Amino acid sequence: MSRLRIGLIVGTLLFARAVPALAQQGTAEIAGKVTDEQGAVLPGVAIVVTNEETGTFREVITAEEGTYLASQLAPGRYRVVAKLPGFRTMERSGLILPVGTTLTINLTLAVGVVEETITVIGESPLIDTTSARVGGNIGTEELAETPATHRNYFAIVSLLPGVVFTPSNQMGNDTIVAAGQTSQNNNVSVDGGYNADDALGTSAGAQVRTPLEAIQEFQVMTSMYDAEFGRASGAIINAVTKAGTNQFKGVVFGSFVSNRLTAKDFLVKQNNLEKPTTTQRDWGGVIGGPIVRNKAHFFFSLERQVDNPNRTGIFPTRPQYNFSIAEDRTDWNTLVRFDHQINRTHSWAVRWLREVAPQWYTIGGDRRTLQSYQDETDLDQTAVGTLTSVLSNTRVNTLRVARTWEHWWHGNECFRKQGPAGGREGFKFGDEARGNQALCPPQLNYTSFRGQASTEAQGPWDSNYQIEDDYSWFVPGKKGDHELKFGVRYNYTGLKRVSQINSNGTFAFNTDLPFDPANPRTYPERLSIRLGTYNQFIKNHTYEAYAQDKWKMGGRTTLSLGLRYDLELIPLDETDNPLFPSNNKKYPVDKNNFAPRIGITHALNDAAKSVIRGGYGIFYNRTILGAVDDTIEFPKYTSSAQVNFPNDTVDPGPTAGRFPTDPFLVNGPFLNRALLNQIYPSGALLRNDGVVIFDSPDRRQPFAHQVTVGYGRELGRSIAVQADYIHMHNKDMFLSRNLNPMLRANTSRTGPITRVDAFGVLGERYNERVWVMENTGVSKYDALNLSLEKRYSKNWAGRISYSLSKSRGTGENQADRNTFQYLTNLNLDQWYGPSGVDRRHNLKISGRLEIPKTRGVTLSGGLSYLSGAPFSIYDSSNDANQNGELTDPVPSGTYSGTALNAMQDVKYKGGRNGAIGPDSFQLNLRTGWRGRVRESQAIELFLDIFNITNRVNFDNPITANSDRRLPSSFLVLTNLAGGGGFPRQAQIGFRYTF
Repeated sequence: MSRLRIGLIVGTLLFARAVPALAQQGTAEIAGKVTDEQGAVLPGVAIVVTNEETGTFREVITAEEGTYLASQLAPGRYRVVAKLPGFRTMERSGLILPVGTTLTINLTLAVGVVEETITVIGESPLIDTTSARVGGNIGTEELAETPATHRNYFAIVSLLPGVVFTPSNQMGNDTIVAAGQTSQNNNVSVDGGYNADDALGTSAGAQVRTPLEAIQEFQVMTSMYDAEFGRASGAIINAVTKAGTNQFKGVVFGSFVSNRLTAKDFLVKQNNLEKPTTTQRDWGGVIGGPIVRNKAHFFFSLERQVDNPNRTGIFPTRPQYNFSIAEDRTDWNTLVRFDHQINRTHSWAVRWLREVAPQWYTIGGDRRTLQSYQDETDLDQTAVGTLTSVLSNTRVNTLRVARTWEHWWHGNECFRKQGPAGGREGFKFGDEARGNQALCPPQLNYTSFRGQASTEAQGPWDSNYQIEDDYSWFVPGKKGDHELKFGVRYNYTGLKRVSQINSNGTFAFNTDLPFDPANPRTYPERLSIRLGTYNQFIKNHTYEAYAQDKWKMGGRTTLSLGLRYDLELIPLDETDNPLFPSNNKKYPVDKNNFAPRIGITHALNDAAKSVIRGGYGIFYNRTILGAVDDTIEFPKYTSSAQVNFPNDTVDPGPTAGRFPTDPFLVNGPFLNRALLNQIYPSGALLRNDGVVIFDSPDRRQPFAHQVTVGYGRELGRSIAVQADYIHMHNKDMFLSRNLNPMLRANTSRTGPITRVDAFGVLGERYNERVWVMENTGVSKYDALNLSLEKRYSKNWAGRISYSLSKSRGTGENQADRNTFQYLTNLNLDQWYGPSGVDRRHNLKISGRLEIPKTRGVTLSGGLSYLSGAPFSIYDSSNDANQNGELTDPVPSGTYSGTALNAMQDVKYKGGRNGAIGPDSFQLNLRTGWRGRVRESQAIELFLDIFNITNRVNFDNPITANSDRRLPSSFLVLTNLAGGGGFPRQAQIGFRYTF
């Protein structure tokens, strides 16, 4: 172990003992001032803050300035009681404390005796006047009563401004895009514990899906969050699960979607296909209650999902492959939580969440036929434990430990059948690596579809361990009140990945015609194949520390000053990397990741109903292991290489009407395994003849500068409007450069290629592209977020959010590669363009209503409109700049496709992402009835109708359909949003609460 790591671990532990810290991840706080009726401050007032449902409490005393702070509180409904001899007792009850917020409750005591109590039942403020963050909160009732696609809370998160819901065609992989960042760049915590994927970020959502009925509420911060939050430049999703209370409470729920209540999807109807039998069933329940009243409580959740969504594939050039089937997806989700207040100064809690979700007949959207479908088995778990200690009237400490771990495997029918169990189950879960993808037939990659077996056969085993210690110290009377926070965190991640992807090989064709031995045009023009099984283990150590001072300068102004530091250690073997000096093969460590943050708020009146706010900060992203591990998978020497035949470019024969000459292609799409084994002996460490990816000695963590300016105002007691302008400048983003660039002899697609050590750093011949991960990418994001929120009162609640935004640059995902490079000229000015996740207009409207005089009839729903996302149009029939890459964009102009479902009159501005894809619109409605069974019991019956207008929402054309060379698929829309397009669907359900 290095001296640096030893020093950091020792320093972390010592700092944790000496200076613990408050983290509002999963918690909140109540603060305020106590005065008499003449406005004079009252020191020494005893404040008792009690959770009205659990009975847990906190005691503090007001300072000389009459101020108080109760920090590190669990979100919920609270009562605040103030007592001082000579004054009447003041009680404020029914205060809703949202997660991650500071609730300001000022109290006025009247002269009298303590035994006299003045009780005020008042609503909580809608606007936090002490924070400059941009985002919002969504609570239990809104979660339960808003129709949500896939019962995934990310669908409801997107109701907030600046957030875009991105449904997946895989179960539980729905996610969001926020603040113009790709879905990799968010961070998710549940009950303060890390719940994101180190390999993928949040591109597939949270690591473990938390069921809707088990969530108390969540907070989403899209910009300008405090220094305690980090490792993301996109959104922070800060969720908390429900806890048991002093009463036994629970919910039993169920919903059902029948085939008769689901419309045909657009492609089924258009092509007169038989509609598959689709269905969806969700059922389960939650229960919580006391073990010891006011001290110990439990909570348990169980949810079962059975989902058979429609998937349709249309192949105009080979209609015999058209299909429409129902996928087979199920999961079991279990959550257990225990909370215990040991005494007035110590409390602890533990929570475990587990989900197992196998998925069969997964089609996806990359031209797969029924021959090439794949499957997935998946187990995700997360656990978190906390110990909170009240050290004094002004100091609170929290120690938190957490673990997140998973295993999944992507396979296919041929691969699974090799297992001892046979059939689709195949191998025992966790034992899939015993299979051999090389025994499966090769995939046939035609221009419009993929035939024969899937190439997918891979899976990870990964585990993340987290320990953090957080400390809060309230210091009043120092030219105002100071809420000091300090924290440290250590994460260790171990990621093992086994991959046999493409061990069966892929033959690529320049046609959709079936193979005919007598017709040279039907022969493949290239073979790609993996040699051997790839086994990888990568580990990651991260150290985080922050200090924060929320300085309340007088009664209206709050200045928040924070400093954060992040350090990543990702040990990589750089032995054969020529970019590292021969005498120093140490992997890169970026030690300069200091992130200052400053925010200021000013209430415009003493009632704190209006606030102006703003801030500036630096926000570092984490390095996604799924990107950096490419340097391990594609090194200079390997026992598992991806090789191509021919190596440099396609065989020119089939396109020209001649038989191919490459020995692996002369027999057509039949793999000559004997020749392959002769060239590459099994198990030998070989020089990588395929793509090589090197790490850079100067690799740094990407980061963003953020600037925000905003305004918020409460309109009456239940309505708030907010407006925020956000500017973000991302720097040091990953964008790979080719150290072995190509020169094509002419502009034809099949022209011969030579490779050049253009930068003079390789020193020897390489056969393919040599990418180096480096920080040349940048991006900019500007947005105006507007929102109006109506809290539930007078039988209704609602919210409207709108974002007008623009995202552009040269960087997006961490594994991006610059294909516009020509020799040493990176052509970054040409690569600069709109971000692929840019959505100019984003409008969301949602609400719920209980209709008066109907004895419980309710209405709720949500409307979503998104303008289209950018994409590129290119022409692979020629290589205009002769750089060997067939991705040259077409000139600016207007383009139309000629095939069925092709986009028409697409305005293209040229360059990367110069076109805009189709927009989307969806309206979901719920009508229901809620009635009391007994005083504490109720039943709710409801009917949800998703996409009530049956709007056909397409994703952008897939990359292959953006190629002008292929008129049969040019600009054709083939992928329905979310995999099936969400045709109009009715769902019947019930909730029984007790």
